[in-house]
Amino acid sequence: MQSYQEITPQQISHIKLLCFDCDGVLTKKGTSITESGMDFSISTNSPSADLFNKLARLQTKYQICVNSGRSSLFLTKLFQPILWQNVSLISEIGIFVLHRGVLFQTAILDDYELMTIKKIRQDLSKLIGDPRVKGFEPKQFLTTLHCFSEVPEVPQIVKQNDPENRFYSWWNEEAYDINSQKFNKGVGINFLLKLLNLSLDQVLTVGNGINDGNMTGAKSLNISTDTKHLQTDDYFADGEEIGGHNILDHLLKLSNL
Repeated sequence: MQSYQEITPQQISHIKLLCFDCDGVLTKKGTSITESGMDFSISTNSPSADLFNKLARLQTKYQICVNSGRSSLFLTKLFQPILWQNVSLISEIGIFVLHRGVLFQTAILDDYELMTIKKIRQDLSKLIGDPRVKGFEPKQFLTTLHCFSEVPEVPQIVKQNDPENRFYSWWNEEAYDINSQKFNKGVGINFLLKLLNLSLDQVLTVGNGINDGNMTGAKSLNISTDTKHLQTDDYFADGEEIGGHNILDHLLKLSNL
């Protein structure tokens, strides 16, 4: 891996789509959730005015995509200042693509998958109140349980309710993300590329964590802002959201924007 500063104008001359993870790339990581019975509250970090300014300048030349595990509604609220011209949102780790005001589902869940999600959530709900557990983040199909630390019972519950071994359970150091293995961020990108009539070699991705692994590929140009958790064959800009800002600055410079 090389420093992002080694990227040249020639290397991005064919790039049409810039695809960014949200937390740890465009915003500072961190989610505060409390859940008790019917009472629920959530707070997260928001993008800065400076970041919106940089994205607004980039969207005059590129298609912009925020590819996140967050919900579509959450991302719509978070990135409202730059919607909708040349901006698309991929949510719930590749399940939904919001493009030009239309919300697409990238694949259909079958009865087994729907019932497995239901049973997993029912069993995980019994952990609410455990001092290790914060609570659920509201989402349609992706199950995200925020915890203070790893909770061994969580992957056990997933395994018990998934005899066909069709679901993943990822711990990202803030929460467990649980869903059908048919979905990932790469699936979301490929769906969006068909809508845009673009190819993978026209994509630059910026990620930082376990759920970004499927977002990178041999044909796309890839940058990691956290080499401890995301290795790519291309470039790095360590520092998570600081690295994300530095990458935006470099892209603006290379693009003469």
